[in-house]
Amino acid sequence: MKTNIILLVILLLMALGGCATMPNGPTVQAMPGQGKTFDQFRSDDATCRQWAEQQIGQSPQQTMNQNAVTGAAVGTGAGALLGALVGSASGHAGTGAAVGAGTGLLVGTAVGANAGQASGMEVQRRYDIAYQQCMAAKGNRLPEMASPPAAPMAEAAPPPPPPPPAPVAEFAPPPPPPPAPVVAYSAPPKVVFRAPPRFIYSPHLGFYVAVETPYDVVYLDGHYYLWSKGLWYAASYYNGPWVVAQTRRVPPPLHRFGWEEIRRYRDSEYREYHHDKKHYKGRWYVPVERREHS
Repeated sequence: MKTNIILLVILLLMALGGCATMPNGPTVQAMPGQGKTFDQFRSDDATCRQWAEQQIGQSPQQTMNQNAVTGAAVGTGAGALLGALVGSASGHAGTGAAVGAGTGLLVGTAVGANAGQASGMEVQRRYDIAYQQCMAAKGNRLPEMASPPAAPMAEAAPPPPPPPPAPVAEFAPPPPPPPAPVVAYSAPPKVVFRAPPRFIYSPHLGFYVAVETPYDVVYLDGHYYLWSKGLWYAASYYNGPWVVAQTRRVPPPLHRFGWEEIRRYRDSEYREYHHDKKHYKGRWYVPVERREHS
């Protein structure tokens, strides 16, 4: 009979233990927060599991098992004592103790298992709350955390109408270019020399300039140039005939100096000549006399 009782107790403990297994972790679902990778979510989950266990002190399964064992021990002791008392009265104290112990074990285990399950569920609830708080603090999403409704977008104001096209101006032909100024060349001046003029060389100018004459004449590169009324006239002889010299035919040295500068350098060289005629080292040029002139 003892063997049957022990076998029955073992089967009952196995059944109670199989039915009372509690999950070892949170019973709530969490989802990765916005912008979090799966590896970050796994790291948050492990951290929050550990933090939740620290808050309750032990796992729900440990609480349930502890209460079941305590209930079984108390039931066994109480059943054995009660069975011994009943057996003594009937003259079978040993058998009564054994039967009482077995019965107390069964009843104590069942009562302890129920109490352990209830305590484990309470611990599980506290564990889930701590886990949820940790995961929410780390920016993860929980099923009951509903996102606030998005504010309605204000209707965009319609774009203003495009400006009216600019009026197309009627094509007007460009104004004709102004006519080229007509240069009225006056007749060549009348130049009369009683004798061939004398020309003095100015090192500053690089050419000869006529002196002791009322005419502004220079000698350059085998030609004579007369300055009169703002124009240059050219001639092959000192007494003409004179023709207007086109701009491109006027030698560059005459473009480089204005006539006022030419006169100033001419007079400076002429004064040096008068200052010491005997020792003057400058150059002179006197053309060959030519009677015919215009």
